[in-house]
Amino acid sequence: MKLNKYRDNDVVLGDKRNTREIWFKVIVFLCFFVLFLRLLYLQVLQGNEFSYLAERNQYKLIKIDSPRGKIFDSKGKLVVTNGTGYRLIYSLGREENEEYIKEIAKLTDKTEEVVRKRIKYGEIFPYTKDNVLFEDLEEEKAHKLMEIINNYPYLEVQVYSKRKYLYDTVASHTIGYVKKISEKEYENLKEAGYTPRDMIGKLGIEKTYDDLLRGRNGFKYIEVNALNKIEREVEKVKSPIVGKNLYMGINMELQQYMEEEFEKDGRSGSFVALNPKTGEIITIVSYPTYSLNTFSSQISPEEWNKISNDPRKILTNKTIAGEYPPGSTFKMISAMAFLKSGIDPKQIYNDYNGYYQVGNWKWRAWKRGGHGPTDMKKSLVESANTYYYKFSDQIGYAPIVKVARDFSLGQKSGIDVPGEKTGIIPDPDWKKKKTKTVWFRGDTILLSIGQGFTLVTPIQLAKAYTFLANKGWAYEPHVVSRIEDVQTGKIETVVTQKTVLTDYPASFYETINDALIATVDQNNGTTKIMKNPYVKVAAKSGSAQNPHSKLTHAWVAGYFPADTEPEVVFVCLLEGAGGGGVMAGGMAKRFLDKYLEVEKGIEVVKKTPQTETKKLNTSTTQRNVNNNNSEQGRGEETVNEERETETTSTTSTTSTSEGEEN
Repeated sequence: MKLNKYRDNDVVLGDKRNTREIWFKVIVFLCFFVLFLRLLYLQVLQGNEFSYLAERNQYKLIKIDSPRGKIFDSKGKLVVTNGTGYRLIYSLGREENEEYIKEIAKLTDKTEEVVRKRIKYGEIFPYTKDNVLFEDLEEEKAHKLMEIINNYPYLEVQVYSKRKYLYDTVASHTIGYVKKISEKEYENLKEAGYTPRDMIGKLGIEKTYDDLLRGRNGFKYIEVNALNKIEREVEKVKSPIVGKNLYMGINMELQQYMEEEFEKDGRSGSFVALNPKTGEIITIVSYPTYSLNTFSSQISPEEWNKISNDPRKILTNKTIAGEYPPGSTFKMISAMAFLKSGIDPKQIYNDYNGYYQVGNWKWRAWKRGGHGPTDMKKSLVESANTYYYKFSDQIGYAPIVKVARDFSLGQKSGIDVPGEKTGIIPDPDWKKKKTKTVWFRGDTILLSIGQGFTLVTPIQLAKAYTFLANKGWAYEPHVVSRIEDVQTGKIETVVTQKTVLTDYPASFYETINDALIATVDQNNGTTKIMKNPYVKVAAKSGSAQNPHSKLTHAWVAGYFPADTEPEVVFVCLLEGAGGGGVMAGGMAKRFLDKYLEVEKGIEVVKKTPQTETKKLNTSTTQRNVNNNNSEQGRGEETVNEERETETTSTTSTTSTSEGEEN
């Protein structure tokens, strides 16, 4: 019985084991079946998609940079072109990995401290971690790094189109430079097709015309290997469109010459010359200048601090953003206002005491003892302040303000260089808003001689004198004269907005033109230094308040030829140089002589020693000049001009506090 019992148990146990085996086999079969179905799905149903994805791992779409347009001067000389640049990129952003720092220092022959600073302060492309460690790598060094860069996955040698400024510092404020796009710029421009790695114009015409210069990028497919190395170009999807070329009205020979003259004299300031018939800029100096090749590259903190802290304000474009009292160059505006107010230009004002009295205050002339009987012509020739005190006090501020604004002062000139300032043509509303005080008779008197609150930029004054040269009309000044489409060969001439003044009779312009010619031609004229045997010049000098020095700013403005159709309007400003007639007039004379040589083939014989231009005491400078040439600067003697400026400025303050209201 026991044996049967065990035998029965064995049979039961054997049945259970067989059941488990069957279930195991079923499960294994189901697993393999599911795997088979998955493989079938991937291989057959999704085969095309995965082939595409595999191809994408093998083929990449990359950008083809468009060559940036070139820039030429008025004579067709190449000024700005393109080359190849190399930069070392650190892909980990600001991460300071000590091991990587040591490796980078060894690779670049830099100290670990330098590498650490570059990681901390290097420029980072928008929306990437790419940190520009070193820019402008030497070509040989860059290629050596390229050969081993795969061993350093956190580094990349990036090749890019680099701007080359062939004249470097010449016309730097006007030309501007190209640099990597900032995050803010990218946010504003991404809808226009810009990418986070684009180079973009930062200043000057490089910025104004960036959209034309940059062209349009192309794209191509390349094949890469497992190490992401390029094997071959497969297909060009879109060819790049070359940027358009720009031709400036600037003559680089004249431009370079004038900047060298500023450097020779150690002067800071501005010089601008333009064609009044077109508005094209011929020469536009803002001195000191800076290196465009340096600024388009990786400037060191030391270099940046040196430039930005220079008291001469190197980075300020003085021609368009420097705001200065115009001094006596403004008198042609006041004279035009007198004419419009019905004052006869032959009417005499007798100035025998050298001052004009308002209440208890005496507004003095620069000439001790006065100018004697003075009409409008003589007032401009000798820069007789008392004439302007008298008649501005008679007509009030309003006519002067209107003429100034009609002649585009106190507003942007429209020049195609970014960063232009508006200047100030004050009136009672402006004064009340800015100073919380009322307008006084003294304010009108100061306005009439271009001082007090009045501020203009050199380019504004050039446009104002363009109206005078053209007898009532002017184009917006512009640097770029022509635009060339390289793809089609089409050349477009730049024409700017023209303003025509209709309510100023021709006789008004003739009266002032005659006086400004006499200012140069007569022995008592303030700009006699500019007299030239080959061309008739019309010019007015000025000396203006300088809050930073006892020496006044020196101005001269004018045009030539003045006896026929003028072809050049010029303005010169020298900061803290003293008398305008001798100092600014002397600088403008150099331009005139060089212009005649370059453009007309006339070499002017220099009969007298060159004007002393070193920064000396003003009275000493004037004595030296007069000893060398007794006829130069007689009408506007430097010391007296400065005394005049100081006197009127002080008187203005005092009379205002006394409340002498106009």
